Amino acid sequence: MSEFASAFNLISAVAAEDAIQNQDKVILFVGRPTCPYCQRFEPKLTNVAKANHLLVDYLHSEDFSQIEAIQAFRDKYGIKTVPGLLVAENGQVRVICDSSLSEEAILDFIG
Repeated sequence: MSEFASAFNLISAVAAEDAIQNQDKVILFVGRPTCPYCQRFEPKLTNVAKANHLLVDYLHSEDFSQIEAIQAFRDKYGIKTVPGLLVAENGQVRVICDSSLSEEAILDFIG
C-alpha cells in the first residue's frame, strides 16, 4: 500500500486559492489520511489521475500549521466534509463530497 495521497501534489490553502484564481484548470483533493472515507476515495482518485495523466493537488485538511486558512478555504468553497473534490475551470468552481463515487463518476465530475 502506498502512502496516502502520494500521487498528488501537496499544497497549502493559500497555494490552492492562488491556483484557482490563476490557472486554467485545478483539480484539488481535500482530505486526511485518518479519515476512513478519504481512505476509500483516495485510491479511486489516484487511479483516475494516473490513467488520464491528470495533475491533482492535495490539501491535507488537518494540517494544524494552517488550520485557520484551511477552514476559511473550505467555508468559501462549501467543502463541508472530506473527502472533497474541487474542480476549478475558467472561473467556475465545482465541489463534490462523496466517497462512494465510482472512478467513472470521478472522471465525469472532473470533466
